Amino acid sequence: MKSRYESLVKLKKKALEKAEQMLMNANSDVTANDAALISAYNELSSLVSPKNGPISEFFQAQLMVQAQYREIEECRAQVERARVSQQAAREAFSLSRIEFEKFNYLEVQEIESMIAKVKYEEAKMLDEIGTMMYKKSSV
Repeated sequence: MKSRYESLVKLKKKALEKAEQMLMNANSDVTANDAALISAYNELSSLVSPKNGPISEFFQAQLMVQAQYREIEECRAQVERARVSQQAAREAFSLSRIEFEKFNYLEVQEIESMIAKVKYEEAKMLDEIGTMMYKKSSV
């Protein structure tokens, strides 16, 4: 049986799948950015300052440490942006799921109403047939 909500349910299902895909992408972005941040911290911990030698080597090592700190800050900002994006995707998914469930519920209710109406009509017809058979057999 076709209901008037069938096309809306299909549309909401597509929107739900799209929101789910966006959430999965946001989750993978957060994971990738976290891994990049951990890698940047590991690289910082692997840097070694020279103990002796020309002052230029010391300054060069100091510049490398400063560059690594800038990279860590950039990674932190990317992680924060990814988490904000993830939260927005999570909220969009939640809203899409609610909309889909709402229209799906309305469709199920309408189909159940149609089925009840058909059953009532069938019962009515069977009663009428039974009455006709009774009158025919009594005559």
